[in-house]
Amino acid sequence: MINIAVMTFMYRGNIDKGELTHEDLVKLCAAGGAKGLEAFDRDFVDKPSLLPLYKKLLADNGMTMPVVDVITNLVYGNAAQKQKGIDDLRRGLDICAELGSEIAHVAGHSPVEGVTLDDARNMIADTLAAHAPMAKARGLTLGIEDFDPSPTLICSAADCLAILKRAKGTVKLVFDTGNFMAAGESAERNLPLMYDHICSFHVKDYGRDPANPSRRKAFPLGKGEVPNAAVLAEAVRRGFSGWMALESLAGEPPRKAIPSDLATLKGWLKMA
Repeated sequence: MINIAVMTFMYRGNIDKGELTHEDLVKLCAAGGAKGLEAFDRDFVDKPSLLPLYKKLLADNGMTMPVVDVITNLVYGNAAQKQKGIDDLRRGLDICAELGSEIAHVAGHSPVEGVTLDDARNMIADTLAAHAPMAKARGLTLGIEDFDPSPTLICSAADCLAILKRAKGTVKLVFDTGNFMAAGESAERNLPLMYDHICSFHVKDYGRDPANPSRRKAFPLGKGEVPNAAVLAEAVRRGFSGWMALESLAGEPPRKAIPSDLATLKGWLKMA
């Protein structure tokens, strides 16, 4: 069975400005048919009072937090950088466990001066593999994604697969439908290559910026160039069962973006 979640990091500014409350956000997502939320672990690190608040809000609205984005860089050039990456990872796993999450999506990796990209990918794989028993003890699956802020490190299918192969089955893939564009690739072409590794999806839409066609721009779902309908149809055909998270990045007000994009996503998945 496929369930829909909503990623929340893009609405922090709306909440900080008083345009939206945390309660409003959870209710808005639930009303649109989402069964879960996906948040950054840093939200709960920066404001610990959000942890009990979200546990209550999720329970009150019949929702869960199936995936938490654990933000850390596991690429290091010295012992201090290595330890910081590990400390951030372990703290994130504790937050995932507290929220009863299923997947720790470990993101935020970036190149470090003096470290080759191949060595950097090995560092990511080896550190995650070493923490797989800790994650399993907390009921968690570890995941990486095709991460467009680091397009040369961990965005292309080949680079993601290199990490997954080295991790020897201890790490899975959060398949982001839009981020492959940063590596000049297509999610539709990459899905068959990567399907067996997928633990969850991020669904977003990008396209060429009309004002500057050499740049990408985020669009509401269905308005850009990402072949989301075809990708999701193929995932359904293959029998995917798990979470698909809406990632609305077009900058529209949340009270417009969330219901509209959820309706589009549910339409692609043929959900009532």
